[in-house]
Amino acid sequence: RLKEAVGASLASLCLGPLGGAQRLGTLVDCLVLNYRLRQGPGRGRERGAEGPLRCCGCGRFLGEPVTVPCGHTYCRRCLRRELRTRCRRCRDWLLPAGGTSTAAAPLRTSVVLNRLAEKWFPGECERARAGTRLEELLAQGRFREALGAVNQALRADSSDLMLRIYRAESYVGLQEYKTAIEDLNFVISKMPNWPEVYFQKGKVLQDSGFVGDALQLFLQCLALDEDFLPAKLEVERILCDVLSPEKLGESLKESAWNSPHVRNKPFMLGSEVTASYCNLRLCPQQSLGGSDVLEPVSGGLNRAQSAHALNSTKDLAKEDGLKRVSSEPLLSGQGKGALLKRKLSFSEQDTVVCEDGRNKHKKQGESTKRDVTLAFGTIPGDLIDASDFECSLCMRLFFEPVTTPCGHTFCKGCLERCLDHAPQCPLCKESLKEYLASRKYSITELLEELIMKYLSDELFERKRIHAEETAEHSNLTKNVPMFVCTMAYPTVPCPLHVFEPRYRLMIRRSMETGTKQFGMCISDSQNGFADYGCMLQIRNVHFLPDGRSVVDTIGGKRFRVLRRGMKDGYCTADIEYLEDVKVADEEELKKLRELHNFVYNQACSWFQNLRNKFRSQILQHFGPMPDREENIQAMPNGPAWCWWLLAVLPVDPRYQLSVLSMMSLKDRLIKIQHILTYFSRDQSK
Repeated sequence: RLKEAVGASLASLCLGPLGGAQRLGTLVDCLVLNYRLRQGPGRGRERGAEGPLRCCGCGRFLGEPVTVPCGHTYCRRCLRRELRTRCRRCRDWLLPAGGTSTAAAPLRTSVVLNRLAEKWFPGECERARAGTRLEELLAQGRFREALGAVNQALRADSSDLMLRIYRAESYVGLQEYKTAIEDLNFVISKMPNWPEVYFQKGKVLQDSGFVGDALQLFLQCLALDEDFLPAKLEVERILCDVLSPEKLGESLKESAWNSPHVRNKPFMLGSEVTASYCNLRLCPQQSLGGSDVLEPVSGGLNRAQSAHALNSTKDLAKEDGLKRVSSEPLLSGQGKGALLKRKLSFSEQDTVVCEDGRNKHKKQGESTKRDVTLAFGTIPGDLIDASDFECSLCMRLFFEPVTTPCGHTFCKGCLERCLDHAPQCPLCKESLKEYLASRKYSITELLEELIMKYLSDELFERKRIHAEETAEHSNLTKNVPMFVCTMAYPTVPCPLHVFEPRYRLMIRRSMETGTKQFGMCISDSQNGFADYGCMLQIRNVHFLPDGRSVVDTIGGKRFRVLRRGMKDGYCTADIEYLEDVKVADEEELKKLRELHNFVYNQACSWFQNLRNKFRSQILQHFGPMPDREENIQAMPNGPAWCWWLLAVLPVDPRYQLSVLSMMSLKDRLIKIQHILTYFSRDQSK
């Protein structure tokens, strides 16, 4: 809804100044969407260069690879220049939470991927390092030195398009804009879907004074990559300048907007100011070299001033090849028929924006090339070695590889086990406290893709072993994990604070296998843990920033230990589950109900006679006492209130354990009756 967006932006600017250019981000998004819709579905994102190591950002060779928190990998150049804030593939934030610059988050090269790049494509890696040196020269303002180094490199390899980008930047630094444009148009002719080259060209035109042309190129860049941050910021600055009330008021007074070249078809935005502004067009069919040159309009999108900058004489346009035929009306809501053509012709190739919004690039004597086959397309078979893909912790093939902020890669499970013991990298010992607190162990997708493609047999075997290990951890009768801590009872909540590394691993395995269960027993001086216990069902896990966790569990089945064992530091056991023996005789069942009702009433009386302080603490921790059940033999563990009462009674754990092990409801009720009688006597005193 471009019309409404422009109207709302104008209305807000008329009420007062915005808090910076970024406040126009919504309007920019709206413009980009309309621009992309006009281009039609044929224009897609850049497919990128062919090859196993490609940057997610620019699609070129992955020189000095850096894996970002979401698991995707970019070349250091894309991240160092802060070309985008979100990942181009998954749109996740590239920087850690709260980061605003790469200065706050140092870029660490992925050790494994960089080693593979150096081994497989040493020539491309040397090119990347040469590019880094050129960027340093450009950043220091040593444009002549940079230009000489680029020209020397181009004589050795004229097919390197990145060198053309650096040469264009050198020319811009030397204010040789025309030559810079020629280099950028050559790159566009080879890679027409590379967003950065449109941004670079837009910056050149903007520095030359061609604000309108620059705006179109910035929008073209955003149409290819909506998260290309520098282009978005430039569009916001241009619009903030154009739509400012002071400059807009001056612009509307100029006679240029009423010239025959401007078609007055206002958007119906509901205000006179908005309607007047939306009559504005980019002066279609106006030649740079023509005699009818508009007067400069402050803050507007006309190009009279820029025409004077690059076309001081009539013949300059012809000699330099900067003739402008027309400009597409970006801020107009008219249909396809209103789109005009613009042509920037140069000595080597032409760039045409056609009526459907597509770019066509022609070079004398040859047709358009849209894909570039680079030298890093294939890998010699003798260079592929499974040892290059081994985890340094388990010495096996990477399984679910994750890359830490320091650049080291491990199996996800291996890294988690190391972080259970200390929040630091197992290799370089760099602190990983923030990484641990985020708990975002994203799979390094490029590394996983390489393993799937080149080591498929080894990966199949690795997955088979992992499946066997998972199945072993999923068994709820053999080698069941045991948490040796406190008494637990069926249906009774049992919150746990988990901080020991062995139990962090145990809880994580219970979650990953899907069972979400483990056994709870009290300790035993002779056997390590008691002969009887209760299974706990995990309801929720809340992780703390330092790796500890608060685990919300509730009691399930009771069990008896048959055999004890040990697994990765925590106890395990083979178990059999216990159930109450049901009473079949009607007379005995009647007596059992009478005993049940008597003990239940006795329990309610004891609880009500507690002090308010104690009663509120019990209710807060264990919840209310369960209601009396009609069918006392319906559940395999008997009535729930018995276990609730046993949990809240201040009784020695050994005595509680004896009640837990009983398989007779009658015996259990009698034991509870004895306890209640004892405590009721104390209450009466």
